[in-house]
Amino acid sequence: MSRLTKSIFALCFVSALNVLAAEFPNDWTWDDKATLRAAHAELEGKPMPADMKGKVVVVDFYATWCGPCMRAIPHNNELLKKYKDKGLVIVGVCTSGQGQSKMDQTVKDKGIEYPTARDPELKSEKAWKVQYYPTYAIVDRKGVVRVIGLQPEYVEQVVKKLLSES
Repeated sequence: MSRLTKSIFALCFVSALNVLAAEFPNDWTWDDKATLRAAHAELEGKPMPADMKGKVVVVDFYATWCGPCMRAIPHNNELLKKYKDKGLVIVGVCTSGQGQSKMDQTVKDKGIEYPTARDPELKSEKAWKVQYYPTYAIVDRKGVVRVIGLQPEYVEQVVKKLLSES
């Protein structure tokens, strides 16, 4: 296969992933490079590795040192209060190699009202292809990953859409 053919194939492959996986606008994500979008797109549409069927699950991959992550916590708390009775679950995962020891204090200081876990071995960071903070992943009621890499300001729009699905 020639270099040109390989380049065209790669471009078509990435474009196809974006068309198939981009149920939500790409500019709603932090994925400003095709390689980032492709990495997340390959996980979208696949089952979540945990059984929480019947719920819409927001997974917030964050770092304790990340300003945007910390600013998003009050909104996460409000989102949970607003939609918990409709089936929303939010889970926080501290996935950065730095700041793991500060997680408990961060949860207390920031008033995080949803379950939060450490990822000191960075297993979830690798599995979910987390490349920046915060990284939001949202899973539908069927347990299928619908979007990864969502920016905080678009989380509620996706949550509302997925909660409205039967």
